[in-house]
Amino acid sequence: MARSTNHPVPSSDDPVNPTPATPRPLRAGVAVLIGAGVGALATPLPTGVRVVLMLVFLAAGLLSLFSHPYRRDVRAAVEARGDRYTTRVKQVVPLFPLWLALMLVPAFEFDNWAVAVIVWAVAGGYAWQVVPRLDGTRELEDIAAAEARAA
Repeated sequence: MARSTNHPVPSSDDPVNPTPATPRPLRAGVAVLIGAGVGALATPLPTGVRVVLMLVFLAAGLLSLFSHPYRRDVRAAVEARGDRYTTRVKQVVPLFPLWLALMLVPAFEFDNWAVAVIVWAVAGGYAWQVVPRLDGTRELEDIAAAEARAA
């Protein structure tokens, strides 16, 4: 079930909820790039070009997500709680539907620009939803909310 986005995004400047948040421009850019990577496989381009585009878009999206300077704030927040800064299984599991799409889209041989744009939009929308889970900020937000309820 999708999380409501009607509440303000937490930030490291917020004294009530000092958890870092994924910057919205970064989140949007990553979603567009990941969506483009999946959508590239539905285009009518030659197979080699599709694969290269997919790899470039996915690499650019993930590299920009995990090399952005806000990751220092995420690391500091994790270590401030006494946890080890490491990738957890629940951060990787949301990638499964994207991986499945990467495996299934070429099998259907859409070879259509309109379908490619639709696949791009759907994969990008899904990526927008899961980026906070991938980078760990959603988990930090959940921990902070639980601590606030307990206090």
